[in-house]
Amino acid sequence: MRKIITVEEHYEIPAPATKGNFKTQVNAKGENPSAVTQLLTDFDQKLKYMDKYGITMQVISNAGHSPQLLDDVKESIAGCRKSNDFLAEQVKKHPDRFAGLAVLPVGDPDAAAEELKRSINELGLSGALIAGVPNGHFLDEPQYLPIFAEAEELNVPLYLHPGMISKAERDLLYKSPSYSDKLGDMIGLAGWGWHIESGTQMIRLIASGLFDKYPNLHLVSGHWGENVPNFLERLDEFTGMVHPPLDRKFSDYYRDNVYVTASGMFTEPQMTLALSEMGPDHVLWAEDFPFLQRKEQVADFLENAKIDEETKDKISHQNSEKLFNLK
Repeated sequence: MRKIITVEEHYEIPAPATKGNFKTQVNAKGENPSAVTQLLTDFDQKLKYMDKYGITMQVISNAGHSPQLLDDVKESIAGCRKSNDFLAEQVKKHPDRFAGLAVLPVGDPDAAAEELKRSINELGLSGALIAGVPNGHFLDEPQYLPIFAEAEELNVPLYLHPGMISKAERDLLYKSPSYSDKLGDMIGLAGWGWHIESGTQMIRLIASGLFDKYPNLHLVSGHWGENVPNFLERLDEFTGMVHPPLDRKFSDYYRDNVYVTASGMFTEPQMTLALSEMGPDHVLWAEDFPFLQRKEQVADFLENAKIDEETKDKISHQNSEKLFNLK
């Protein structure tokens, strides 16, 4: 049986990380939130699911009720430490089944860089995940450079995950008198909006010259690249009109420094596009568990894909082992 490593899988700490006020990101737990909460917090249940559906390893992160989102920066720092300590304990119990991505207090970029360093060097985690646009600020702003510098120094990737877009953005772009507010929210969030915001995050980072400053930095983008691979040629054309131009073509930075994952979007057209634009060395497998539970599809979709066996092995585990330094 082929080894399967999925890299956008989630957890929550069973007890609240702190008593602070969270900037609620999204209620993505569907119609049975208690069952999803159990799968987020109970690692034995995760193992049972993995065993049942042929998943060798999950790379776990906190992308929902995360201490990154705490209003108070000091509480965010404490909450991230507590959450990362909890995750490291679970990984150490089953190091052949779980790896972990740290959550960072990005409200204080210097503290976030320090927490990343601690999480890798002391806790043995494999990178970090940043969800959304922190406090309304895109990550290309100069104050966030210490986080990227530390990630390059440690040789670990940062996973840029979507987050809850602002109410003003939802109201302007996705609310309409022609359909229900509920439908507008679905389009503005998981259906389209937060993917566009996350893709914009990546475009801004490349345009800022981030990869000229840190050429060995690697970022990960879910949902087949949050629409950016669809526009690489157009981005090359129009960014190339600007003087002074970027040192290289936009697509060169993207293909060299960015990895894309499936995030449970097991669809042939998107996989074909990602492989065509990125090549087989920069595509990773992911389910987005437990918010999505694709079950047999996790292994079967890849196994039945119309791609060669070498590419299947790269996507299913080899690329992830290399990128996340998995033993």
